[in-house]
Amino acid sequence: MTIAPLPPSIYFVDDSGDSRQLALLGWLRVDLGHSSGPIGHWQAFRSELHADPYLDIRPGDRLHAVSLAGGRGRPVYGVPRPPGTSPKQPYREVIRRALTTIGSMPAVTVGSAYRMAEPGRQFGHVKQELYETWVQRINAAHATAETHAFVIFDGNGTETGLRRAHRRLPGPRHMIGDPCLIPARHNPLLQAADQIAYTAYQQLARQPQRRFMWDWLKELIPHAEGPLQL
Repeated sequence: MTIAPLPPSIYFVDDSGDSRQLALLGWLRVDLGHSSGPIGHWQAFRSELHADPYLDIRPGDRLHAVSLAGGRGRPVYGVPRPPGTSPKQPYREVIRRALTTIGSMPAVTVGSAYRMAEPGRQFGHVKQELYETWVQRINAAHATAETHAFVIFDGNGTETGLRRAHRRLPGPRHMIGDPCLIPARHNPLLQAADQIAYTAYQQLARQPQRRFMWDWLKELIPHAEGPLQL
């Protein structure tokens, strides 16, 4: 995996993709017992956004990369902006600023993985298979290191397939219990994982309207793992 030996870890995971052909996971791996450092970095970043005169992002607002890339804030119009820029640009730059913050977080590594759907396959099955393969890979890595890991995933509690992926792991398991499913709006590091997932997706999908962020992940977090094809 990303480091050796692999310490006990918490994985903050979010998904992205096009809901048709490409399923993707993005994650932050945090050394167990060291999450206060990354959270402190993220809170300082959020304070900077709140103080930015060219944005209207409040402390409780969720940072959703899809909305930011579209230049959508609250509101984009009526907020001052740097001369010569569109009202959307400051919000798009929030993603770049988020990636820079994530890249500087202590005790954190970053990664992404994806799977392409074959013709005729239901996308939901592809997404489920991607998560199961990823969980098996993480479990094997921690088994080799003789450590354990825990997953926190952006969800509302109804994602039963994610639980099945953990319960199908052979024993002795190195993934602790089922994934903890929490809406990203309630967890700052899940919002950070959302930035990773969407940026990794754009690196692969290369949507023309998102050309500005095609290389942001490689540029701003060069040590990031992936996107891995699983």
